[in-house]
Amino acid sequence: MVKNRKKLSALSRQNIFIAVIILIIVGIILGECISVLNIRLQTQVAEAATVYDIIETRALVIRDEKAVEGLSGIAIPAAADGEKVHTGGEIAMMFPSAENAQRYAEFQELEEKHKYYTDMSNTAVGSVTDIEVLEKNILSNVNGYIRSAGRNDLNRANAYALDINDNFTRRSLLVGETVDFSSVISDIENQISAADVSSCKPTGYVKAEKAGYYSRYSDGCEGVFDYSKVKDMTVDTFSEYLKTAVEAKGTVQNGGKIISSFVWYLACVVSAEDVDGLRDGYNTQVVVKSTDTELKCTVVKGADVALSADQTLLLLSCNEMDKDILSMRLEDIEIRVKSYNGIKVDSRAVHDKDGEKGVYALVSNIAKWRRAEILYTGNGYVILSYNDPDIKNGIKLYDKIIVRGRDVYDGKVFA
Repeated sequence: MVKNRKKLSALSRQNIFIAVIILIIVGIILGECISVLNIRLQTQVAEAATVYDIIETRALVIRDEKAVEGLSGIAIPAAADGEKVHTGGEIAMMFPSAENAQRYAEFQELEEKHKYYTDMSNTAVGSVTDIEVLEKNILSNVNGYIRSAGRNDLNRANAYALDINDNFTRRSLLVGETVDFSSVISDIENQISAADVSSCKPTGYVKAEKAGYYSRYSDGCEGVFDYSKVKDMTVDTFSEYLKTAVEAKGTVQNGGKIISSFVWYLACVVSAEDVDGLRDGYNTQVVVKSTDTELKCTVVKGADVALSADQTLLLLSCNEMDKDILSMRLEDIEIRVKSYNGIKVDSRAVHDKDGEKGVYALVSNIAKWRRAEILYTGNGYVILSYNDPDIKNGIKLYDKIIVRGRDVYDGKVFA
């Protein structure tokens, strides 16, 4: 009798467990049904956006450049990085010892700091700049600092940090905060007075042989890549250049270099299929990923490809210059082949109605049909035409587009 009771008890426990599992499954199914039947209305404001067909590749920078020569002893730059210099202009200072060079460099830094803080203290609040420009500069500097630190480029990271401090100070002045520079200026003046600069002045100067732009960065490739024959470059030549640049990248010489020509080139090897949409002579936009710099370039050669070719050497020219561009050699870039400007919306917002594509816009709590042409399809989103005079009842900027909603149709009222 006891054994039967034990068996019944075990069977009851098993039935209870099965019942619980069934209740859980039923609960999940009911929850899904309720969520389907009660889809919350989700809208999105129609705003213009631009996306691109792109080519991602690694490019080699080729310039008309020459490393600074004629160095003897210890040299430090006399020109600012990225500065335009004329023929015969002083670009480096020579010192008999590293100690003298270091002391003179410290004195120069003190003078620069004194000028900086004096200028800041004399800056009128109304003439600082626009606060939106400052905030954009701060964000750009922070991004630059993070990227430079990530690449272990400590010199550039330090430069970005100084720019961040500068812009924060200017922002404080602009919003009316009082910033007292007197103690800082007085301390710098005391250090300048105590410095014995006469015993560590330069013993000579290195002067620019040609006019151009000065860069403190030199990687040893200045005499390797033939700028005069860049348009004759082949895929094989590019491969040789690329190998040299990879091995040389990261080395720095004291003298720096002079870039003589304002026009420079980006060379890269890409798939023949990728250049569909480009043509030789066309203008295109290139983004340098390490700095997010956007460059306006011209396709020199490589876009008009033979039908039998699998790859092509694409050569782009550019005439923009700054200190970051002057130090580039090997860069991961994004070439923007074609742009699409329109309204970027979630793919779920697009519907078919009477053979037409479009979306529903919420107007005074009423769903209104808006016709649209799909210009571009991305990962989970589309770019739609707007303000198109050829499309009657099309999307307009700032329409509230319905992304999700239950049983949406033209004229439906949402409470």
